[in-house]
Amino acid sequence: MRRLELQLSSASGVPFYRQIVDHIADMVRAGALSPGSRLSSVRELALHLQVSLITVRRAYADLEAAGLLVRKQGHGTFVAEDVGPAAARQAHADARAAIEHALDRAWQLGLDNADIHSIITAHIQSRGGSHD
Repeated sequence: MRRLELQLSSASGVPFYRQIVDHIADMVRAGALSPGSRLSSVRELALHLQVSLITVRRAYADLEAAGLLVRKQGHGTFVAEDVGPAAARQAHADARAAIEHALDRAWQLGLDNADIHSIITAHIQSRGGSHD
């Protein structure tokens, strides 16, 4: 069983369950949690992180719905065997949410679409456009 080394921040403004989801999804995508790895139980992780059982249950349920985890009754929670497509979908959804948040913030700051487009284009070009 793999003990999850997660750090939660109450100062971030992000709910704990979402921080757990994000950390575990990142670990799966990065290969730090390999397919078939058994994770801590809900109770163990809740005790370790000092959060409620409901918080961890919700995080595991979200990760299961995203196809990253599977629960096997009586055996525990495991990283899904075929996480490639699920991890790609989750990465796309996370990136979309981050971009939408950044766009909303830019509009709140008074930037218009041309300004935003210019910033995005400059950033892509500074990265060499290598992510086509």
